[in-house]
Amino acid sequence: MAFNLAPAGGRIQAGKTNQLYMIGALVFSALRSASQSIPTGTEAVANALQWDTVQLDALAAWNSQQPTRWTAPFAGWWTLSGSIALNGSAGGSTRDALWYINGSAPTAGRARTYAGTIVASPLTVEARTLPRLLAAGDYVELVPAHNAGAAVSTATGTYAPYMAVTYSGPA
Repeated sequence: MAFNLAPAGGRIQAGKTNQLYMIGALVFSALRSASQSIPTGTEAVANALQWDTVQLDALAAWNSQQPTRWTAPFAGWWTLSGSIALNGSAGGSTRDALWYINGSAPTAGRARTYAGTIVASPLTVEARTLPRLLAAGDYVELVPAHNAGAAVSTATGTYAPYMAVTYSGPA
């Protein structure tokens, strides 16, 4: 389907022109710099990472009152990327990174890492790079999960979890 800047006989729309110039632009980047405790068991939106270091918020789509969410300011295609990193733990064999959109896990939104033992050092799970058509007001969260048998904290420093959003094109 072709993208038209203006309807037949109409004028070029500045908003759509600006959206075209934004294609491929990184619009959000955030880190979880401090440790966050993640309970063991099935993933839950209540455990979404709370971004405490926002490096870029070009569209003012993040709000410190809801620090887990990035909210689409307008409809379009967005590419989500990120990772979670959990500290080493003697228990369990899986670590997960899941995208949640509007409070639910979407199709193709889970990445899982298996290991025989995860004791010595943090383990990073790259979230799936997920192109997604979002409506204005849809919100995205990155949720870690694990089966360690006890809470495990997110790693910090060079292992810090991150989330990035790139604008990929108009709806």
